[in-house]
Amino acid sequence: MDINTFDKRIKSEAAARKYLLGFCWKNHQRLCPRCESRKNYRLAQGRRRCPRCGYTFHDFSRRFINSGNLSCLQWLWLIKLFELDVPPQLAAQQLDLANNTVAKALNSLRRAILAHALDGPQLIDAGLLSPEPAVPDPSQGSASATFPLVFGVLERGGWVFVDLASDLTPASIDFFKSNFSLKTARHANIVYTDRYQHYDALLYCAPPSLPTAHPHKDRGLYIDAKRGFWSFAKERIRRTRGLSPKWFPFHLKELEFRYNLRGKPLFEDLVRRICAFVPERAREAEKGIDDVPSLLT
Repeated sequence: MDINTFDKRIKSEAAARKYLLGFCWKNHQRLCPRCESRKNYRLAQGRRRCPRCGYTFHDFSRRFINSGNLSCLQWLWLIKLFELDVPPQLAAQQLDLANNTVAKALNSLRRAILAHALDGPQLIDAGLLSPEPAVPDPSQGSASATFPLVFGVLERGGWVFVDLASDLTPASIDFFKSNFSLKTARHANIVYTDRYQHYDALLYCAPPSLPTAHPHKDRGLYIDAKRGFWSFAKERIRRTRGLSPKWFPFHLKELEFRYNLRGKPLFEDLVRRICAFVPERAREAEKGIDDVPSLLT
């Protein structure tokens, strides 16, 4: 979106809301988010109620955007700053918002990106889209068998695909290194490998408590640190300063999204994702609209 068009969208809160609603409701036809009935009636403060199932909702109920307590204008500005890759702390300063408020909204945006990835359903089934992704302690028995998550990187024809390698763990990589001479290296707290099967590399985010049997200092790995996806990703990973295994998958899918659309405007794609419904199997059971405070109501 060019700057003149963006300026029209942010003339007022009403203009910003109208723009966002265009991504929420086809032909502005409201449906019940729970049962999809077209019949509903208005209540106070912009709320609606479905006579079929009794669900009370507003225009952004059950959507990714219904988080962070931001106004429509603030959401559009935040998405524009995110598109421009402005650091979160600077974005908070520019919007005059608390760092935690911006961080929560950015987490919602990254969750929306992850949900719309090609392997989004697999990641959702892995529990990544729950409001607070579980973080098993690697020292606690079987939890270490599934966490941290390992991803495979495959780049072909200028496109990159970062898939969840659900059958692999950091212990698997240590085993392959010890017994099959799989080369590994480390960037910050990200461990990555040489080629593995059809992947250019495997990688995971290592917490300090995760033991490793071998140092990750090999050279001559297949993945190219000077061009392509890994060159693109390394600088951005470095800027995150202490990326945790808990949020690493979200940042990784963001990098996949940015790399595949590099050189293209991201704004409308981001708005489309943040305005989408949270997938049913990823959403906590809602008790009602009053349980979810929002400036968007």
